[in-house]
Amino acid sequence: MGFRGYFSGCVSALALSGLAAGQSLPVVDLLTSVHRGQVVGNTTHGYYTFNNIPFAEPPVGPLRFRVPIPKITINRTVDDGTATPKICPQADAGWFGISIPFAIEQVTGSAPPPPTGPPPPDPRQNEDCLYLDVKSPRAVFENNRKNLPVLVWIHGGGFARGSKNGVDPTGLIAQGLRDGKTGFVYVGINYRVGLFGFPPRGPADWDVATNAGLYDQRLALLWVQANIHKFGGDASKVTVIGESAGASSIAAQLTSFWGIDGSVPFKRAIIQSPAIRPATDATVYAQVYTQFLAAAGVSSMNAARSLPYSTLQGVNLAIAGASSFGHFTWGPNVDGFFFPDQLVRSLALKRVDRNVDVIVTYTADEALIFTDPRVQDNTAFKAYFQGLLPSIPASKINTLATTVYPEDFSGAQPYTTQTQRLKLAVAEAIVLCNAFATDLAYQNTTRAAKFSVWPALHANDVAFTFYNGEPVDWLGIPIPGGIARQMQQWFVDYAISGTSSGSTANIIPVYTSQNKILNITDTGNTVAQPDPAANPRCRFWVEGLYA
Repeated sequence: MGFRGYFSGCVSALALSGLAAGQSLPVVDLLTSVHRGQVVGNTTHGYYTFNNIPFAEPPVGPLRFRVPIPKITINRTVDDGTATPKICPQADAGWFGISIPFAIEQVTGSAPPPPTGPPPPDPRQNEDCLYLDVKSPRAVFENNRKNLPVLVWIHGGGFARGSKNGVDPTGLIAQGLRDGKTGFVYVGINYRVGLFGFPPRGPADWDVATNAGLYDQRLALLWVQANIHKFGGDASKVTVIGESAGASSIAAQLTSFWGIDGSVPFKRAIIQSPAIRPATDATVYAQVYTQFLAAAGVSSMNAARSLPYSTLQGVNLAIAGASSFGHFTWGPNVDGFFFPDQLVRSLALKRVDRNVDVIVTYTADEALIFTDPRVQDNTAFKAYFQGLLPSIPASKINTLATTVYPEDFSGAQPYTTQTQRLKLAVAEAIVLCNAFATDLAYQNTTRAAKFSVWPALHANDVAFTFYNGEPVDWLGIPIPGGIARQMQQWFVDYAISGTSSGSTANIIPVYTSQNKILNITDTGNTVAQPDPAANPRCRFWVEGLYA
């Protein structure tokens, strides 16, 4: 039966009952839990939100570090979703203290204010965090609207932080109800991150799910398949969308089990800036295992299961905080099963679910926030990549520094300074070449776009995807509302009708053997070919690095 079949059976068995006779607000009965919606917005563009729906048993105690189990504990108390949401334990890399001020200064021309110290711990953090939110157009419950398309958001955050509550989908949902559109059902999910989502394991730790966070995502998607009809959605019309770690999560779902376990539980995917640390193999995670045992003061992961949450969260923060520049230590790693090989290599081998339609995008300046401004010579350049790629032999690092990105600032290369050189190498290593590999995996049948609206940093496009009239982004840079709404319309049309006739998503070109890509700029959109990522340097990241 396999993982998907097993979980589908478990989840379907729990999704037996339908809409309860309600008062003024709709109530949805999931058998194991009962949820009352809250209204958001007006009659035309408003929706009902059902918050904090459990899709798994709490991953605590004996279930810590293990594959998630579908929700079976029954609680018949009606939950109105107004309680403080729970988010999974969070962690940050210490190098952000260098890269973020540098990025702000580069973009704004002004130095940011000095740091005031680390922020206090977010009180929403809890190991019991496997919850999702469902948001349905009001017509679902007020006019018995059914069989709507479904859009599932998988958050980013470097696999160390982030939650379903990190974005507000109100503007995106409203876009789906304009111009006579019927709308869609939106789902935002949590999944375990950091140590709790990607725990290391030793030779004897057969029951440790080292890619638990990816299993969480899959279980949430299977929950959607089993239950979304109760909220007016159609399980056969699911589109997943994610940015950064969320995007590479989608790619990981597409390559999971190398296709042995059947098709993925979604029809379409929007992959925005698929960021993932290259070459995180068993060798690298064996080092993390040793590091974790020493920091936690235990001799095995089984012993770690009984440690207090506060102890483990302290280790989570310490290890992420000490990460080498450009990554967070924790994250997907080759387990030979769910994550069978390096993601980019699985893509290069075309071991993907080919039944999914895919849009792939990236931004024009993916790497500024991952760039170490202290790198000012070739020795430091190589040291950066030795930290990012600890399992790669020195000969490959030397090839990277002498052949792929030579120290040539004459104008013959696409860079003229050390910082530009590092930025290009990091952008291609972490994001661009993953996007290129995804296009190749689908034999050039994807649709592709490059987000070049200034400053076009990594994650800048998220503010456009979820635009709701905000005048500026987190940097204080104005958001062009017309461009944001246009992008929203493409993604909404794609979720609702794919690339059928009349869908505005068709402006995003099919990649084809000409490597076509839509370039989205402040002044208009143009189809460029070839894709800037379709270059010999990306061939090194896709093929040569692991040869």
